Amino acid sequence: MRAWTNVTTGAGEEIVCVQVEDGDPFAVLALGRHTVALTRDECRRIADALRAASHRRPPWV
Repeated sequence: MRAWTNVTTGAGEEIVCVQVEDGDPFAVLALGRHTVALTRDECRRIADALRAASHRRPPWV
């Protein structure tokens, strides 16, 4: 099984892409032209931070 997701601009330019294969200890995170291999623990920590940020209320509301 392969899990992946990406985020693009309105013009279709890819901003963020994450890919992981079953059994592979690393996930590949691409930000624009830069790519990094993350451990599963690093992925969980980043996901937790993004989840917390998504639940915050903007100060202007």
